[in-house]
Amino acid sequence: MTSAVSSASCPRCGDTNVQPVPVRRSGTAAPEPVRHGAPGTAPIAQCVCARCGCRWTPRSPEERHLRALSGQLGEGAARAAQAEDAARARREARRARLPKVPARTWFIAATMAAVILLALLT
Repeated sequence: MTSAVSSASCPRCGDTNVQPVPVRRSGTAAPEPVRHGAPGTAPIAQCVCARCGCRWTPRSPEERHLRALSGQLGEGAARAAQAEDAARARREARRARLPKVPARTWFIAATMAAVILLALLT
């Protein structure tokens, strides 16, 4: 494993001074360091760039996206990654503008509409 990491380069800055860090498999954005002794938790190696501090999992979609953004995969891939980031930002902004309506409010509104319709039709 060390030979694969030592020949790796940072997807953000291109530096080859990359250190492997074992982390627990998890769906969190910032994985926690592995605490040995927990049964059934096989750690994976996450790479950390010593120059810029970028963290990524080798051979993952996030690494490919970072390489595309930095221009390491060509101009077309960089434009596509920038467009993808812009679309994601627009979706998140749209979600932030619209307040989430609780299910209880929808239930009350539907009940009131039904009562009003019954009153009008009888």
